[in-house]
Amino acid sequence: MEIRQLEYFKEIADTGSINEAARRLNMSQPPLSSQLRRLEDELNVRLFERTKKGVSLTEAGKLLYTHAERILDYTRSAAIEVSNAEKRQILRLGLTPTTVTVLMPAIIRFSKQHPKIRFEVYDGSTFTLSDLIREGVIEVSAVRTPVNLDGLESIRLQEDAMVAVSPKPLSAPLTLASLCSHPLILYRRYEKFILEAFKRNGLSPDIFCLCDDARDALLWTKNGLAVSIFPASMAPWCEGLSLQEIAEDSLRTETLLVWKKEKRQSEALREFLRVCKGDVP
Repeated sequence: MEIRQLEYFKEIADTGSINEAARRLNMSQPPLSSQLRRLEDELNVRLFERTKKGVSLTEAGKLLYTHAERILDYTRSAAIEVSNAEKRQILRLGLTPTTVTVLMPAIIRFSKQHPKIRFEVYDGSTFTLSDLIREGVIEVSAVRTPVNLDGLESIRLQEDAMVAVSPKPLSAPLTLASLCSHPLILYRRYEKFILEAFKRNGLSPDIFCLCDDARDALLWTKNGLAVSIFPASMAPWCEGLSLQEIAEDSLRTETLLVWKKEKRQSEALREFLRVCKGDVP
């Protein structure tokens, strides 16, 4: 499997047409079809379903598309980094929606001390970013517990309580029992973590909505649909809303900085870790 084949495959998937992909790639259709057949033969799977309107990805094709995006992104990133090696360094960094505000002070401090180093930022969930580190696509990432740390080194940046976010203050003290009287919006990242806390207390909350993006949950909350539950570090995103800590000791999370174990570190990564560890004032 060659990089060129992955580029061809992705173009066909993006356009949904072998003819259109060939036009965009400035090549004729027969050699592009031939490259696709070679790729399918090598993998021993069908990557596309042929239809009257063009082509669509099979399940195997969808899986390859995910990997192809990462491989091609990494290839482009590596090419840029190598070509700029004599000019500047690049730090490939991962951030989740709920860790941006936690890590930003360290990023600012690091950037001031190393003004020639540039950043390549990958946004995603804790699980996605942890995998990207293990795959070598990014060097370091802020993640939030609970998280699988197999193969990773880590330092703790901050611990947060979980808070309830609502248009107006709720009754105090805010317990899990009192939250059961409100419809709740959970960021799917914390669904299991939060529901286990309710279960341990013999409670069954009213889950109004599950979502994959904390910003979506906040929009629903601002419109009065339900109460969101988030780490306290989300406070800067919650302007105009009420935040109340939940009186439950088990509902606490940690923001960690993680990087790959036993991996040869770039100078940019070494310096960034030194700043984050507090070795540099």
